Amino acid sequence: MRIPKYISPSSLTRWESDREAFYLSYLADTRTPRDPQTDYMAIGSAFDAFVKAALFRDLFGITNDPEFELDTIFTAQVEPHLRDWGWKAGKYALNCYKLCGAYDDLLDDLTASKFEPEFEFTVQKTVAGVPLMGKPDCRYIDKNGAHVILDWKVNGFCARSASSPYKYYQLVRDGWHESTCKHSRSHGTAHKGYKAMTYKDVVIGSHTLDQTCADWADQLAIYSWMLGEPLTGEDVIVRIDQIVCKPQSRAFPLLRVANHICRLSPEWQEALLERILSCWKAIKSGHIFQDVSLSESQERCELLDMQASVCAPVNSIEAWVLENAGKTTQFRTR
Repeated sequence: MRIPKYISPSSLTRWESDREAFYLSYLADTRTPRDPQTDYMAIGSAFDAFVKAALFRDLFGITNDPEFELDTIFTAQVEPHLRDWGWKAGKYALNCYKLCGAYDDLLDDLTASKFEPEFEFTVQKTVAGVPLMGKPDCRYIDKNGAHVILDWKVNGFCARSASSPYKYYQLVRDGWHESTCKHSRSHGTAHKGYKAMTYKDVVIGSHTLDQTCADWADQLAIYSWMLGEPLTGEDVIVRIDQIVCKPQSRAFPLLRVANHICRLSPEWQEALLERILSCWKAIKSGHIFQDVSLSESQERCELLDMQASVCAPVNSIEAWVLENAGKTTQFRTR
């Protein structure tokens, strides 16, 4: 059994939701092949590439460094079989994000940042004895000195039914002209349960992020720790720009953008740290399946190792392709 180099937000989610899948992905002696990227995964990566390339250009101007060009970011994040579709979908999503005003609002905040904003930079840090790793989408310090961690989410782009923004959003806006389609009833409004407060001269929700989405709270809390924020602290502001979608007869769905901005709960962070410590302790002890005895857990691991070896690449070329398929070019500021 291998010991992973770190725990990430996504691997913690896998640990808690599907222990066998976690073992096959992170612990088995033989790595199992990655599943191909799907369209609902690719749209998030495509939009991510378009919005970060646009923001970098608007903030820092045109550079001669290809690492910061759209083509470089896009091809690193979207797999070949989906690039034609993903390019059109990502461009469309960015246009909707701009049309509703969310892009300009964010650009104003980033322009006023006291330090250069950072985009999707890999962070690794040992916290309470556990090695952690993550890739925050964006971090900046606003004009009032508040530390802000931002993440983008795209939900329901390829779904057959409409997706709704998660609760307690500060503002939701339609990403289309009313000449194209009548605006939704919630356009330009806050969630009915949203209660505003002012923190460091920034208007945020009085709720905490775990009350909106537990997975988001886990992810951004881990990012905050690795970025130097104190454990169980509540000074950092967390922001999610969530794109939600509604199918239509045209090629792409109607998009709305919901802005979520609040803080992290100290109690939630304390419980999250305990979950991470429990995960790491189980991995280090080799007792992976804790619903059974150690010996039974080890027997199950042996069976999974056999399963992984059957699914292993058949030759060195295939192994090289699988190994390099998951590597991405980092996108960061200078």
